[in-house]
Amino acid sequence: MPTIRLRTLVVSLSTCVAVVVAGTLPAATAAPPARGLAACVDDPAFRCATIPVPLNRQHPDSRTIPLHVEVFPHTGPAAAPAGAVFITLGGPGASISAFDKYPYADMLSTVAETRDLVFVDQRGLGLSAAIDCPAWQHGGPFYPSAAQCHDQLGDTANFYSTTDVADDLEQVRRTLGYGDIDLIGASYATLDMVTYATRWKQNVRSISLGAPGLAVDTDPFNPYPARAYPTLVNAVCGRSPGCAAANRDPAGSLAWLADRLRRTPVTGTGYDSHGIAHKLTVTENLLAFGIMFFNGGSFVGPGEITPAAEALRRGDAVPLLRLAADVDPANGFDSGDPREYSAGHALARMCVDLPVQWDKDASPARRAQQYAAAYAAEPAHYGPISKAAWDHPGYLGYSPQPCIASSWQDRPNYPSGTKVRGIPSLILAGEYDAGVPEELARIAGKVLVGSKYVELAAVGHATWFEGPCGTALLQRFITTLNVGDTSCARVPPAGYWMPGSFPVTAASAPVAKQTSGPAASPDVRRLATVTTWTVLDGLSHIASISGLVAGGLRGGTITYVPDADVPFVFDDARFTKDVRVSGSTTWTPDGIEGSFTVRTSSGPPIQATLTGPFTKLGSDLTLTLRQGPTTQTLTLPGY
Repeated sequence: MPTIRLRTLVVSLSTCVAVVVAGTLPAATAAPPARGLAACVDDPAFRCATIPVPLNRQHPDSRTIPLHVEVFPHTGPAAAPAGAVFITLGGPGASISAFDKYPYADMLSTVAETRDLVFVDQRGLGLSAAIDCPAWQHGGPFYPSAAQCHDQLGDTANFYSTTDVADDLEQVRRTLGYGDIDLIGASYATLDMVTYATRWKQNVRSISLGAPGLAVDTDPFNPYPARAYPTLVNAVCGRSPGCAAANRDPAGSLAWLADRLRRTPVTGTGYDSHGIAHKLTVTENLLAFGIMFFNGGSFVGPGEITPAAEALRRGDAVPLLRLAADVDPANGFDSGDPREYSAGHALARMCVDLPVQWDKDASPARRAQQYAAAYAAEPAHYGPISKAAWDHPGYLGYSPQPCIASSWQDRPNYPSGTKVRGIPSLILAGEYDAGVPEELARIAGKVLVGSKYVELAAVGHATWFEGPCGTALLQRFITTLNVGDTSCARVPPAGYWMPGSFPVTAASAPVAKQTSGPAASPDVRRLATVTTWTVLDGLSHIASISGLVAGGLRGGTITYVPDADVPFVFDDARFTKDVRVSGSTTWTPDGIEGSFTVRTSSGPPIQATLTGPFTKLGSDLTLTLRQGPTTQTLTLPGY
């Protein structure tokens, strides 16, 4: 399972009116840029500082918490930077200091010529005194371990709000001596930056948001992803020639599957993308929150769910069971090293930030009653997904939020209905973002009045890093305060290959298009399809896992050998029951080039080569089959 609990990226909230005063830090005198910094121990190219800030900003006392800051100095010839770009990481709970920051430096290379890049670990995570609640961090019982974490934090539990984070960023700005700053935040970090803009507008030169899932003035049951699933599967399948040809109504297939699992869950043994067996039951909840949501980042879930649903309709549960095995709840919900991701920070942050369906200071019994009443008033379905499957307790649903187990302060990011005017603002969203669909992402534009909203075609949650367009728009916007021509947003950066179907045997596969050689029989053309799909399916799934060995859909292995000239090795990989593919291939940005031996249940082995662009829209792969003196060439879409 993903270590970062993805529900926390997009939990949405009820309208909540609160008074939020503008920042009230003491006045600061001008200071030379980036003072108090020294070369970072692990990388001298960065400059590091630890800045103590008040732990309790509501009633400052003698207690402080250290904020870890890393600065990538501007690369141009000027002695002083023209300004600074402040960057935090989302989650909440993910530490920006724990991960490679050079992708940001590369992404912002033009901006970094004149501006320092300032990376901040928010309070309570990373090197800023990371919260470590062992049971909650490592997937203990959902509500009891959340309550235990709250109790462990004691009187500091309410000191990790986004308003505190925003004021911390202002203190960093003053301490390092910067003037107006540019703000960049993605996912939950968009809350950091929007909240800062509501409190310290006078210090903001620009604000850039990616995949913004804000909190204020949103629905606490977070129905947005489920309602967007039909649009998502239609778009993903619709761009794939194979999927589009075989599946005329992807949204209808998803609705059928949700209803089928609601009535009769599927129980069996599924082999995950590593090839490991799992005995599991596929429920509507696992479909909605595991397969579609957790697997949404790699598009394996939304991409394969349409043909998997149609396979189940024909009586074949293997493709669905593989998708479910990849997100098997029995794998656990361990969040790993709290230095890299602090589940305790996520809990403390959300439980004071987010409006919920109960009074946060009510008794436990009253909180439960209020949530039950709110749940009863919800519609029966969010799109194709029932509320029972979506508003589900525990790690696969987060509803009610774990915060219900304890009393917390209510500290919204800013008052309901807040409008921020006069700040140049860019909002980037991904068409394929399973967690922050358009309905949710556009809420940010209601706060940042006059902002420019751009949806990137065929891009998911990582709007900055998927394809060149997001990076180009971001750099141009920060440099000029004008996003300019956005036509690149309509050009998908890549295709996401998926099979049109999951045939059990080659006899039910679609035929490939022949381009040269003696006329191939329909059986040979079907064999060409299965051979190609075996390779592409193996590459897609080994790319979606954190490991070196993947399993074929119906057996065999695909191994990645990092130092080999031809690093992807197939050993009897089977996409259908009756075709085995062995061999190896390269996979570079230019495409794939592989040689294979294909064995069927009858007849001698066939030699095959597969070459061409993979996951590039509009491009085909070329498969050449050789058996004795006969050579036949066929093509299939590589996306």
